[in-house]
Amino acid sequence: MGSRRLYNKFGHQDFSHPDFDPIEAFESRNKPVDDSLVPEERVTKPTHDFKQNIEQVSLEYPRLAKELSKLNPYQLQAVFSDDRKVLLSAMVGSGKTTVLTHKILYLHFVKKVPLTEMAVLTFTNKAAREIKERILSFYDGTHIPNNNEMRYFGTFHAIARQLNKEHPLLDKLGFTEAFSILDEEAKDEFFQRLIISHNLDIKYKNKLDQRLKSYKSTKQVLYGNMKHDDDFPQLIKLAQKEKQSNNVMDFDDLINVVNWLLKRERSFLPKWVIIDEFQDCNEEQLQMVSHLSNSSTNFFAVGDPNQSIYTWRGSTNKIFQTIIADPESVVMQLPLNYRTSSQLLDAAAYLLQDQHRNLKATRPEGNKLNIRNHYDDSQEAYYYVQRFKELHEKGAPWEEIAVLFRTRQQIAIFEAIFQLENIPCQVVTKTTLREQPVLYWLQKLLLAALHPNDMDSILNVFTSTHFGCLKAGKRLINAFNKFTDDKAFESKLVAFGAFLEAKYPKHHLHCSLAQKMDQFQSYLNDSGRDKDIYHYFDLDMFLKPTSVHYQLYKEDINQALEDIQQFTCKNYYGNWTEIYQAAMSQVNLEGHFHINNGIEINNQGIPLLTIHAAKGLEFDYVFLSGANTGIIPLKRAKEGPGHLKEEKRLLFVALTRARNYMEISWHTKSSAWNADDDPSYFLNAIPDVLIESHSQAKNDKEDNKPQEPQSQTTGKWQPGMKVKHPKYGEGQVVSCSNDEVLCSFGKFGEKGFAPQWAPLVAI
Repeated sequence: MGSRRLYNKFGHQDFSHPDFDPIEAFESRNKPVDDSLVPEERVTKPTHDFKQNIEQVSLEYPRLAKELSKLNPYQLQAVFSDDRKVLLSAMVGSGKTTVLTHKILYLHFVKKVPLTEMAVLTFTNKAAREIKERILSFYDGTHIPNNNEMRYFGTFHAIARQLNKEHPLLDKLGFTEAFSILDEEAKDEFFQRLIISHNLDIKYKNKLDQRLKSYKSTKQVLYGNMKHDDDFPQLIKLAQKEKQSNNVMDFDDLINVVNWLLKRERSFLPKWVIIDEFQDCNEEQLQMVSHLSNSSTNFFAVGDPNQSIYTWRGSTNKIFQTIIADPESVVMQLPLNYRTSSQLLDAAAYLLQDQHRNLKATRPEGNKLNIRNHYDDSQEAYYYVQRFKELHEKGAPWEEIAVLFRTRQQIAIFEAIFQLENIPCQVVTKTTLREQPVLYWLQKLLLAALHPNDMDSILNVFTSTHFGCLKAGKRLINAFNKFTDDKAFESKLVAFGAFLEAKYPKHHLHCSLAQKMDQFQSYLNDSGRDKDIYHYFDLDMFLKPTSVHYQLYKEDINQALEDIQQFTCKNYYGNWTEIYQAAMSQVNLEGHFHINNGIEINNQGIPLLTIHAAKGLEFDYVFLSGANTGIIPLKRAKEGPGHLKEEKRLLFVALTRARNYMEISWHTKSSAWNADDDPSYFLNAIPDVLIESHSQAKNDKEDNKPQEPQSQTTGKWQPGMKVKHPKYGEGQVVSCSNDEVLCSFGKFGEKGFAPQWAPLVAI
């Protein structure tokens, strides 16, 4: 029972019974299906080393054969398999992307399957680009596939866009092939505009996306604490008409529309459907796969049921069971882990209960899992400062040291203290374009110019707080609607340009901009390959060279336009308008202008990121902060029977990000609103023999005790001074000495800090 004495080995009391396991108790009550287990009897294992297969490939493709010879028998079995339907259960760090890429190369070069006859579906643009680049690297330069040949390689949303664009029945739904895409922020603006312009009574306006999902599944208008219906059904109907009028689709529409179209006419039926990260598929995406298949379609899916951590997005962790239950499917495994050292992998595997038998380490034993107790997150951050400096001095690059968190809210104090102590760090998160005013405006400018019926983009261009000329709101929308009543215009952009000329002639600069936007597509198709979009729109006039932000704004815009230019020069097909529309669709799908490389670790310091954001990444040193019960597993109002299983898989993902060293911390006094002051009971599953325990909390607590107050000044701190702390907010210095600055933070009480390390700002 050693693995169940967690509270003892960390200095806390036992459970009320030594055999009590809260996970097992919860699961026995709810009796969930063991939906991630791949039964051993369904797994087809390799029976030989495939040397003869490799020799046959070498006769015609020696380079491919050389690469195949580096694979292990489990990987080669999947590559050479002739089975029509294969489900490959790929354990963490087992080289699944390598196998998927070599499968495509083998099918294309050896089996002569054209790239145009494959649908390769991924969940990240980074994965899609990596697969494409690996495939292109195998060509000798005589014939390099263009993007027309690989147009069905990409994310589910990107492929849905492509299929919708070329489907002959698209106009039946009121869209044209030049439709644009509403990202999540634009979608919210779109609905808010409809609410304003139609005087709709809508409750929970800040939770429209949740209401849409709820309404879709239940058809119930009531939401939250509502007692009576509101105008939500009317909003749904108006939104559909407005999307058709504006020729725009949101992310959900992309998948729903392609399913509607393919159900009625399969415009594309590939010979092979190949899926990466299969465990992340939701019901709509599975329908899309079904519509791309018939009885002769070959199916190859790669995934890891142990990394199914996105059920909150609609993915179902029962998806493997569905395929396994199909007698026609062949189940294979990649059990060999090449990433994580042996003892760390063993510790992670115990979180998977019976499934740990499927994980096999290929690396030496290495370090044990370190679990450390800190007094609070502030003290932990200062511990990291010293620890990371030592690691860096010993040769560890900053970028190979990562700090993981369960929630984004936990990151702020660490970022603040690292910056205060000159520790280079980067918060790895998806920064939205809205947070970058000049790039958000550029996005809307290009979208409106390329999609002249995109009313929300048009409004954003001319009502931008920084770069527009009009005030957004109901008054403007009503004035424009009144102006266009009983008038015929070629597009909404032309109509808005006429509206500006008639009602706001003094804004001549923006009137000229509207004209240039209307003529932009002609400029693209007449100017050849070299385009100077910056000067075409006279963007200097809007960035204002005398502005303090001018230089930074100009650099950001030029970098964004360079990214667009690079994307459009990658052998894309169609006229220049279609090429630039494809580029801006990619910007909308990815949420940023870095559409050639995507969001990655940019060698700018220690990555601070959530566990979800860390999926697919790996580092030499990984530190998981604040793993208290209530954080891991995260407390939710409505947990459901699968909640704890997913939270356990999430911790498994965190542990398997580390190559050589993994440390998990918990806090004696956690500042997180939903955290208990105890370590995560998930750690109870890991045997003591795989763990090294440390307690920093006692020393931290002693350091945190206020010293005898002394009414004297110490450096820049003085009694009575008002200060601000990154976690505790505004407070006041009570006393200070050479050893401590004691501050009062209202409801947080008094906190003491070392004067030279105090994360305080005088206000």
